[in-house]
Amino acid sequence: MDSLQILGVCTAIIIPLLFVSVVVKDKNSRRVILYFCWGTLAGFLSFIGNNYFSGVPGQEARVTISIAPIIEELIKALPLLLFLVRKRHPQITETAVYCALASGAGFSVQETIYYFSMSQGTAGDLVTLIVRTLTTALMHGMATGIFGMGLMVLQKQRHILLPVVFGLLTISTGIHALFNLLLPTNAAVVAMLIPIGLYLAGLVFLGSMRKEDTEHGAG
Repeated sequence: MDSLQILGVCTAIIIPLLFVSVVVKDKNSRRVILYFCWGTLAGFLSFIGNNYFSGVPGQEARVTISIAPIIEELIKALPLLLFLVRKRHPQITETAVYCALASGAGFSVQETIYYFSMSQGTAGDLVTLIVRTLTTALMHGMATGIFGMGLMVLQKQRHILLPVVFGLLTISTGIHALFNLLLPTNAAVVAMLIPIGLYLAGLVFLGSMRKEDTEHGAG
């Protein structure tokens, strides 16, 4: 599957969703759809970036563990910086988390289609696809989701924007790199449990934030 084919898949996903976003009246729902579209495009852009570094002599082995997580997390999270524009978002809400998850999910769809296209299309490959969707795809969503959660928690620190953004990207990239490092080893089960654990922790986090907002509203 070459870059033109990946761009074709990207186009086939994005254009229908853009039509849907036009008719959706709720701004937050529309924003989530658009971030999913961005995540799909991020998959294509990351493919180009990863291929570039893979072509550099001596860098092939480093791409998966060191280079790809940086490229992918940076591109997936890039539009989330719009939430830091105080005029448009005086208060960063959980919508930032939903958008971050949508960006990661869109990326994972593109990546999963890419890997499945290189398989033989057997029943075993379908099982692999399901396992990948439950683990790697969830990891992509949660790695970017952590960035959105961080913006929500640290929004009062906008005066130190660069360190905050760099720190959140470092966390997301570190989780991504750790997952890639453990997956091909005997600790693969641990790698698979990482995104599931993060997802459950994310649900607890959002639940606690909603409860806090309700209590403040009641007070």
